[in-house]
Amino acid sequence: MSRRVSSVLSAVGVCIGLSLASTALAAESQKPPNFEITPYVGQLTGGEFKDTTDGSDRDVDGDTDFKLFFNINADSPERQYEVIYANQSTQVQGAVPLDLDIRYLHVGGIVNFTDVQPVIPYFGITIGATKFSPDGPGLDDETKFSASVGTGLKYKFTRNIGLRFDVRAFVTLLDTDGSFFCVSNPSTGSGCAIAASGDTFIQYGAGLGLIAAF
Repeated sequence: MSRRVSSVLSAVGVCIGLSLASTALAAESQKPPNFEITPYVGQLTGGEFKDTTDGSDRDVDGDTDFKLFFNINADSPERQYEVIYANQSTQVQGAVPLDLDIRYLHVGGIVNFTDVQPVIPYFGITIGATKFSPDGPGLDDETKFSASVGTGLKYKFTRNIGLRFDVRAFVTLLDTDGSFFCVSNPSTGSGCAIAASGDTFIQYGAGLGLIAAF
């Protein structure tokens, strides 16, 4: 009889243990993800310089840009810290076009309006740096302070996978009438390719990314 009681108690203990474990796993699965990584493809337009020889405007071609968003929850999923890396390979128009890579590295935060489901609007601000890298013999890179303001929508297919539509403006601070992309190697001659057309360089962009949350 004691063996039967012992067996029953053991079985009950196992059932209780399995029940507690499944309850813990279920509770864990209901927790919102803490991180989001979003590779993103879009279009960046805007921005211009001046030709140093005749003072004419030299617009930057609109072209595809590639971004990577990294988000981590602050005190809740409604507020997140954000890191953005963006890269655009484009051309500066002119009699002699200048190939140019523009890169942004920013940190900041966003607010997600999670009470609106299943499509979640958000708004965010970031600050960081813009790096201009011209493709020309001896031309120096330029790195300037910049900021961005963005808004968009997130749509979650599951708690771990979703889409992000982002609209953003990047504002880079320049030295008014300052020279850009100057030659630093004496063997290739001297001079600067272009000049700033004002005290700001502004680009606008929009695109779509795939959210991976965990």
